[in-house]
Amino acid sequence: MIFMTSSFRLISIFLSLSVVLAPHLTAKAQGEQTVLATFEPPPGKDAPRGGTAGGGSRPIVGACFSNPSAKPASLTAVAPSRHIGLSQSDRPNLLVDLPQTTAQTAEVSLFDKQMNGIYQVSLPVSQAGLVNIPLPDNAPQLKPDQPYYWTVALVCNPNDRTEDQVVGGWIEHTQPSDTLKQQLEKVTAIEKVSLYAQKGFWYDALKTLVELQRTQPDNPAVATAWTQLTKSVGLNVSDLTVLKAIATQTVED
Repeated sequence: MIFMTSSFRLISIFLSLSVVLAPHLTAKAQGEQTVLATFEPPPGKDAPRGGTAGGGSRPIVGACFSNPSAKPASLTAVAPSRHIGLSQSDRPNLLVDLPQTTAQTAEVSLFDKQMNGIYQVSLPVSQAGLVNIPLPDNAPQLKPDQPYYWTVALVCNPNDRTEDQVVGGWIEHTQPSDTLKQQLEKVTAIEKVSLYAQKGFWYDALKTLVELQRTQPDNPAVATAWTQLTKSVGLNVSDLTVLKAIATQTVED
């Protein structure tokens, strides 16, 4: 009888704890599932006129197309095409989706608002997929609150550079507000992606996702956030499997 009474007490305590904790656990799980990574353009930051005619994505044609019988693939700059993306870093990482082509070299260029070239570097192309390109220490630092345009060109025919396939995006270096800084200190990494995106910090949202993909490759929330973020600016790019950052090479004079 004493044993049965003790058992009933333990069951009652367990049920009571379940009733108390279940709503909190459910709310937490739902909160993690409902994190939205949707890019909100910064106010007054429409993309200036200029840049590549194809915007952020360009179908591969001509000399670069390695398999004429296959469905055409696209070279894609992972960036908003109609708005400027913000970055906390003065030497941000750039992300590009490379299709399978015959090109052996890609050329990364940086321009100021007047489309004056201020930096250029050639990189080897070894395989297709998402490639993370950090601007190196010898690249010029982006000045605060000034728009810049970056491009990636696939060199399809070294003897005729008019056949290059070129894509690009706009970027501006600035610091988040004190309010945003405080919010970022209180949230998880995946929630930072959402906050950055909502405040226009496109490149910080991407950088956080890249880091998460490397440390948590099996986390479905990372893949979901990637899909939400890229689709919010009309992009259709590869799954988030980021290749090791390409080693930069100094352009020969």
